[in-house]
Amino acid sequence: MSEKIEHQGVVASVDGAHVRVNILQVSACSGCHARALCSLSESKEKMIDVYEQGASQKYQVGQQVSVCGTLSMGKQAVRLAFGIPLLLTLVWMLVAIAWLHLNELVSIGVLAVVLVVYFYTLYIYRNRLARHFAFWIE
Repeated sequence: MSEKIEHQGVVASVDGAHVRVNILQVSACSGCHARALCSLSESKEKMIDVYEQGASQKYQVGQQVSVCGTLSMGKQAVRLAFGIPLLLTLVWMLVAIAWLHLNELVSIGVLAVVLVVYFYTLYIYRNRLARHFAFWIE
C-alpha cells in the first residue's frame, strides 16, 4: 500500500513561494460508465495551498501538476476531526450520566460547550497544524 496520496490539479495562482492548486475531488464511483444516470456520483473542486521555495520560477497558472501528501496526514486529520470529538462525547456522556447523575439535557449542553472549545482550540492552532499538514508538488 502506498504511503502517498496524490491528486492531479491545475495551478490557479503563484505568489512567490505560495502556489494554489485547484483539484477536482471525485467520488469513488466517478469512473463508472453509468455515473450520468446515478445520483450518487458527485465531484467537488478544492483549492490546495502548497509552499515551495522558487515556485514562481517553476510553475505557471494553468499548468497541470500532481499534488501529494502522506497517508499519515490523512489519518491524523481524521483523528482530529472525528476521532477525538467522538471520544470526548462518549467519555463525557458516561461521566455525566453514570457518575455525576446529571440529566440528559444538562449533559448535552455541557457537551456542546466542550466540543465548541475543542474545535475553537483547533482553529486557534490552525497555523501550527498547517505546517504539519504540508503538501508538495511532483
